Formats: sequence, structure tokens, C-alpha cells
Amino acid sequence: MGMPSLSTEQWLLSAAAVATVAFFGVALLQPGIFDPEPDWEVSDGCLGGLQHEDVGISFHYHPNLRVIMDGQQIPIDPNTGIDQIGCREGMRWVHVHDSSETGFTKLHIETPDKMNVPLGAFFQIWDRDGGPSLDEDRNFDIDRNGISDWEEYDISMTVNGDSNDKFEEYVMLDYDDIELILVSK
Repeated sequence: MGMPSLSTEQWLLSAAAVATVAFFGVALLQPGIFDPEPDWEVSDGCLGGLQHEDVGISFHYHPNLRVIMDGQQIPIDPNTGIDQIGCREGMRWVHVHDSSETGFTKLHIETPDKMNVPLGAFFQIWDRDGGPSLDEDRNFDIDRNGISDWEEYDISMTVNGDSNDKFEEYVMLDYDDIELILVSK
């Protein structure tokens, strides 16, 4: 008794079913594999200014950030990323115009091309670098005491109310509400 022969349509449907099962298997077992790679060079980008020609803005969007340390909100200074060393009389591609001492501070992301802007890029611009999985010199130091916040605090993050473990590698999206919470160990 031989195997029944399959039509071309049945072969294609079978192949599609196997590919779908494989895709869902990878998505469940390794969900981070589909995450975009952060574009770290965004922290060096400058709009206008003395040392840079104006490259123009193609993408402009606004995630929101709040940092809470031991129950107290850490204010983000207004004009963070504007008229800084290396970007005199210009604006970094990630910057703040107004800050909030209560609630979220609106980040302005203005880039010449579509970029995957990581949260850690803003911390570099804010001079409170971030990154446990990155280089040694990219550790959160929000309180600026020279000690990695990962050694001093339990750190959690939510994006739009959902827990997120990407931290500084998280690629920010328009209208995100990102809350970083640090609690002393």
C-alpha cells in the first residue's frame, strides 16, 4: 500500500502550516529575536548648530519619560539636549524643551531618517548614561555619584503600564509612557 500523492495545493498548504508553526515557536521561545536593533549613534546627532550643517527632519515623535528614585521623581531639566557641548546653538536628535516635576516629561525625537532610538541614548544626552548589557561606561548613574545604579538599586521599567526588561535598549515609540523606577537595595 503506497502513500497517497499530494496535489501542489496540498504541498503548499502543508509547507505554509509548517512555516507558521516554526514562526510561532521562535516567537514564543525567543521573543527578543524580532526586536529592532538600537541605533546608538542617535545620541551624537545634532540639528543645526555651529559644528553641524542642518540635515533636516524627516521623523518627529514624542515618547514620555518619568524617573522615580526611592519614591521621588527625578526632574529632567528643561532644554536637556539643546545647546550642549558638541552641539552648540543646536539640538540633539533627542531633546527636551519643557520638563515636568510631576508626571511625564515629553522627549522630542527629531531625526533625518527612520531610526530605532533607544532609551539609553537619551540617558547619554542627559549625562546619566545607561546600559547593564552594554559597555562598562554605559551604566545608569541617575544620581551621578559615580556608582552604577544597577549596584545600588533594584530597577524596574514599565512602558504604557506593562513591565519591560529592555531598559536602555528599549526602542522608543511615539506616545510611549516610559516609567523607570529605582528602589534602594
